[in-house]
Amino acid sequence: MGVVKTHTFSGQLYKVEEVNRIDGVTDTFDLPDSPEMMILAGTDLKAFHSAMHEGMEASGMCDNCLHGYEEIDSRLPRTWDVARFLWRLGYKRTKK
Repeated sequence: MGVVKTHTFSGQLYKVEEVNRIDGVTDTFDLPDSPEMMILAGTDLKAFHSAMHEGMEASGMCDNCLHGYEEIDSRLPRTWDVARFLWRLGYKRTKK
């Protein structure tokens, strides 16, 4: 898989790091340096969801849209259904 070190979301440059210890974190606070984003490393659906979810957060999606939980399964964020849908359509992370 290609290493992405930075990406610009809504005009703001983010440092991107792939990690194994968490699902994902996006720092959107005003910092002297670029904000940082940590996404789950890997090529499975969980890693795909992590990258999609954190990218949407960095793009400015509202917290309730991302972090609100479905009434059907209170353990999964709303973005999980979108990730599963895109995954089934063939949008997957691949090894490079």
